[in-house]
Amino acid sequence: MRGSALSRGSRLLALSCGLLFCASQARAVLGETADSVDADQLYFKGQRRQSMAGRMNAHEISLPDGSSIKEYVNAAGVVFAVSWRTRLKPDLEQLLGPNFVLYTGRQNAASGVAGSKMLRSVRQPDLVLHQGGRMNAFAGLAYVPTLVPEGFDADTLR
Repeated sequence: MRGSALSRGSRLLALSCGLLFCASQARAVLGETADSVDADQLYFKGQRRQSMAGRMNAHEISLPDGSSIKEYVNAAGVVFAVSWRTRLKPDLEQLLGPNFVLYTGRQNAASGVAGSKMLRSVRQPDLVLHQGGRMNAFAGLAYVPTLVPEGFDADTLR
């Protein structure tokens, strides 16, 4: 009986660790499906509100520290934009996903400019990013122009 209880406890611990690992890895990023927004809500331990506006859904995750992350999903169910108002600098690699390469490529090209540590704005055919901030107050918006719903101006999401 004791071995059985230990074995059951070990299985529960392994399952819990596995679920935590999956939740921390599966986060919404540009170009992924709307299902990934659920994973973000769990990961950030935040409250989520959803609203519809035309052919898009906006999901706002409010974090316990007062920060918020908004994820915008088009009619095809794909995250086309992410915006943030956070106390800490966001992990752009996580938010941008595969599009992070476009940002870092642009950043490396600008590295010869004096004082350029972090680009504030990038506008390319495959990625638009605006960001800024100071200690305890960071804000930004990133979107993929080809995923934005037709007739919608994503720059208004700021």
